[in-house]
Amino acid sequence: MQGFATLGRSLMVAALLLSGAVVQGQVVRTADADVRGFRANDFPRITQLADNVYAYEDLMGELGTSFAFTTNSLIVVTSQGVVVADAQGSVAKTKRMVEEIGKLTTQPIKYVVICADHMDHIAGNSAFPAGVTFIAHPTSKAVIERAAVRLAQNGSAPIPVPQETVADKRTLVLGGTEMQILFLGRAHTGGDLQVYLPRQDLLFMSEVFFNRLYPSVGGSKSARPIEWVETIRKSEALA
Repeated sequence: MQGFATLGRSLMVAALLLSGAVVQGQVVRTADADVRGFRANDFPRITQLADNVYAYEDLMGELGTSFAFTTNSLIVVTSQGVVVADAQGSVAKTKRMVEEIGKLTTQPIKYVVICADHMDHIAGNSAFPAGVTFIAHPTSKAVIERAAVRLAQNGSAPIPVPQETVADKRTLVLGGTEMQILFLGRAHTGGDLQVYLPRQDLLFMSEVFFNRLYPSVGGSKSARPIEWVETIRKSEALA
């Protein structure tokens, strides 16, 4: 349900794998996978966006439930390792994503960028291989630290605390591929990060962009709709 956008002349119009669906010629403004006409065996879905760049989409919960929406991830494969932006909402689903990445490349996963700190993006982070570096905004790191304590007290699967943070911008170059990790303002969470690939002209917006859904406040009520508008404007200015 989160966003990919192609920048440049087609800014924001080439969004993929999002919440809009067309039913009998009408746009359905919902993230409900049932209403969108999906079946369980449609997932996970992997779409190649550019050479060695992929969108990954899986269901958060079972069809027919209130969790029948999708969580998107970005996969960037380089000759020196893989970068993933956003995981999935459970250990099992993130493990499946790791296995699917293994079908795309033999390169190890080096970095995981936490673009949104909600549980449908971070609950499965412990499924990543040892040695992965997690990157988040400082606000999101604090959120994850608190969540990790709660989960430990409940005996639930642990959530790794990010080792590195990006408060504004970090340029990551891996295997000759440039990726800009950006904080352009608060939107759906207090620490929304985006990943921009300038050569490919692709921007992974995570929960900053919901196709035909605004605002999406979310269960944690962390969204800031007024600031969100300015964050979108800054995203557009990357073109």
